[in-house]
Amino acid sequence: MILTHKNKTLAVFSDTHGQHPKIPVTKTDIAIHLGDACDFGNENQFRDFLEWFGNYPAKHKLFVAGNHELQWELEPEHFLNLFPKNIIFLENRIMNLEGITFVSVPARMGLHYYPKLKLPEKTDFLLTHAPPQGILDNDSGCPILKKFVEKLKPEYHLFGHIHEAKGLWKSKDTIFVNATSI
Repeated sequence: MILTHKNKTLAVFSDTHGQHPKIPVTKTDIAIHLGDACDFGNENQFRDFLEWFGNYPAKHKLFVAGNHELQWELEPEHFLNLFPKNIIFLENRIMNLEGITFVSVPARMGLHYYPKLKLPEKTDFLLTHAPPQGILDNDSGCPILKKFVEKLKPEYHLFGHIHEAKGLWKSKDTIFVNATSI
């Protein structure tokens, strides 16, 4: 999915599960993958994805781990060493790129605790793998994440995880995007 924000283009995708070569490549300012680049920790798929994503024509590339990136849970140091220097792994962090503020919290299957980040005054994009409760979630979203989104009030909340609920939904404060790709 291609989004435009503050005169910047963003390519957003999630849940490619080793099928990343099928994703249309579009030159953008920022490319974001919201997790599940591989199946069940398949390291060959993940390495292939990182090579593909590293060559994606975007000035900045952000990656958020999904529940299939088992390496992050089991061998975090090894997982981080797989990343080329031009891909930013974003988890439990706040980052400003091109005048756009990104916040990412560790919600792979859901958010297990309320984040203790010092939140910015304004958040353009909240990045997670899992959806908040009741929004593009097929009744399996996270209630803690929903409360966090209500407090943060990001302009956009980007996520994936629930393949059957791909799409866009707008609330009063936030545009929600389930960017599941496959």
